[in-house]
Order: sequence, then C-alpha cells, then structure tokens
Amino acid sequence: MKTGLKVFCYGVLLCLLVPSLRAQDSLQRIYAGRMLDVADGTLRENVLITVAGDRIQSVQAGAAKPFGKDVIDLEGYTLLPGLIDCHTHLTGNWHWDEDDFDVYTLPAASYGILGTINARATLEAGFTTVRDVHSAFYGDVALRDAIEKGWIPGPRMRVSGPGLTITGGHGALGNWLSPQLQFQGNPISVADGPDEVRKETRMHLKYKVDWIKIFATGGFGSFGTIPGAASYTQEEMAVAVEEARKRGVYACAHAHGAEGIKNALRAGVRSIEHGTYLDAECITLFKEKGAFLVMDLLAARYDYVEEYSGDWMASKISESGQEAYTDMTRRFKMAYDGGVKMAFGTDAGVYPHGRNAEQFALMQAAGMSAADAIRSATLTAAELLNMQADLGTLEAGKWADIIAVPGNPLQDLRTLERVAFVMKGGAVVKRPE
Repeated sequence: MKTGLKVFCYGVLLCLLVPSLRAQDSLQRIYAGRMLDVADGTLRENVLITVAGDRIQSVQAGAAKPFGKDVIDLEGYTLLPGLIDCHTHLTGNWHWDEDDFDVYTLPAASYGILGTINARATLEAGFTTVRDVHSAFYGDVALRDAIEKGWIPGPRMRVSGPGLTITGGHGALGNWLSPQLQFQGNPISVADGPDEVRKETRMHLKYKVDWIKIFATGGFGSFGTIPGAASYTQEEMAVAVEEARKRGVYACAHAHGAEGIKNALRAGVRSIEHGTYLDAECITLFKEKGAFLVMDLLAARYDYVEEYSGDWMASKISESGQEAYTDMTRRFKMAYDGGVKMAFGTDAGVYPHGRNAEQFALMQAAGMSAADAIRSATLTAAELLNMQADLGTLEAGKWADIIAVPGNPLQDLRTLERVAFVMKGGAVVKRPE
C-alpha cells in the first residue's frame, strides 16, 4: 500500500476510534431536574443551560422543559461544574506491580501511552481539569498538548514536568546505587544549592510547564528517604518560586513533615501537597501566606490501608498503615477547622485512575461538610489554579464543563462516583447509558 493511502486509512481509523473532542458550533441546551449551585450550596430546580461553542451562554432555573433536537434531556439528574483534581500523575501507574510498571525497563514512550488511557478514564469520571504534578521525561507536557490539540480525549491539564529534588531525595532514581555507579541521566531534576535550582527551574520553564514542583521533604517509596524529614532549604525553594513568578508560573511543594511544610510556605509556594504531619504552626502559616493545602486522603487510604506494601519500615515509620491514615485524617480536620484553604487532590496514579471521586466521602468522614468537599474540587480548586474566571461554577461566560449525577450529592457524596454525563468545553464526552 502506498504511503499516502496508508496515512489516509490510519486517519480514518483514528476518527472512528476517538469521539469528537470539539464543541458544536450551534447552540446546545441542557435541561436537568436539578443543578447544584456550588457557591451557596443549594440546589436549583428545573434548570436550563444554554451552551454556545465552548462557553455557557445562560443558566435559567425554574424553566419549562424545552423540546428540540438540540436539547440534552437530563431531567432525572443533578448538574455540577466539571470536577478538578489538583494532584494527579496521569502518566504514572504506581499501583501496578513493579514488573508491569518499572522505570528501569520501560521506554519513555510507554508513559505517554499510559497517559492516553488514564486521561480518558479521568475525564469520563467527571474530572474535566487536572493539575499533573511530576512526570518523567516531560510526558505530562506532551499529554497536555495532545489533549489541547484534540488528538486524544482527556481533561484540561496544568503540568509541572519532573519535580525538583535534592541529591538522594524523594523521587531521585538510583539512591540505592553503590558509590562507583551513577545514572548518566535522571528522569527527575536533581539540583542542590540556589544556582542549580535556578538553572533547573529555568529549564522546566523553557519546556513550557505550567507549574514548578518541589520536593520539600522525603517521601514514601523512595529508597533511603524519610517522609517527615526536610530536604530543600527555604533559600533554595525561594529561588524556584522567584524564577517561576517571572514567567507568571506558580510553585507547589511535596511536603509531609512540618519543618518542610514551613520552609516551603515561607519560600512562597502556592500549595502544599500531602501535609501529612502538619501542626498548629503550619496552619497559622497557611493562613498568613494565603496558601492552599492539597491533602490526598484517597491515595493515603489506598496505600496505607487497602494495599499496604511495607513501605513504612523502609521509610523508618513505626506506626501501622491504619494508624498513619487515622492520624492524617485528624490533621486534615485540624486544617479544615483552622480555616486553611483546602483544594481537592488525590495523587492519582498511586491508586487506579478514574476512582478520583472516592475521595469525597473520605473527606466528609474526616470532618469536612459535603458542600465544602464539593467546593474543594470546584471553586477552591479553580482558585488554586488561578482559573476561576473560566472554571469552578456553572454560570454564563465560563467554559461549558458540565457533569451530571443521579440523586443529590449533598445528601450522598458517593453519587459523584457515578457520573452519568460529561461535557468538556461544549463537547459531549459521556451520556447516560
């Protein structure tokens, strides 16, 4: 077969396999029995949303049910804004056995292939936007761009590329190597001292990341690191924050221990990821700095309790997985009661992609109200990403990112695990079966 004909045939096949990712040019109308106003936490009855292109044109409550081919009938459902997960790893499948997901044997392209699968699962679960924080080989940048170009279905992505870590720090591959051996290259950014940190940050910005990710403490699953131990100094992290701000980019920090959390907050990061061992002083600093906390209860529950892997002893943690998770939920409630801005983030990739919404019930069990749990994945998450002008609520002028669930999510957050309808930017991704 001639090359031109092959390309044509492959193009036709791709069109058949991938649903349309473009918004319709004509008006679309969505009619639903209920809509959750996430701002005030109330339900609006009999709602008609008109979508023009990729934006919401109008939202009308108390509307009569319209007729016409352009009407999407969701009378038995509740509408919400598309959900936002602020801590994912779409090109990572660490929940798999090491034989299936091994950075030492997989070619770089494997991460992109996994990303396309995980992006679809995440989008169909109702998460129309994610912040992907740390990916090897800039796989998240490539995935973001492929989605934006309409090559593949997936959520809107804001990405960080590889995280920055110290020599021997969390995420640095080869910590177990003997002194006479070392990697020629490393899929994570290893940088020590302000000058190296500045150069690595500039390199990430060159490759068009949206965020800078900093490992401010050790972590679970990295040989030789202690999750609660601080790594980067405040001075080193401040350099990354400064370089990022020059380009209008924010920094976030992986931080389990209180000392690392405080160092990162004083350095000016916009969000803390995990916050496992935060204390009262951390809460005061969060509020002083106006920073956000992204506490991944779902990944912690999965890793510590459901799929306990023995990482605790390797990480010099003496408590059991259940004890650790219980302590984390206690500190979650401390932060919530203390008025810290808490955004929804699950550390997807530690657990199977597409299960993100299971975290809502865990947040409620830890002491957060149902309305605030939903706000954490809509209003608050949009604010963290500085995308509140386009996302977070269903109102005129914002992107037509709309989902529908059965029942009342304020009464049962688990309804968010059963998303029946997904629209992203005016394009219908999923319909009720």
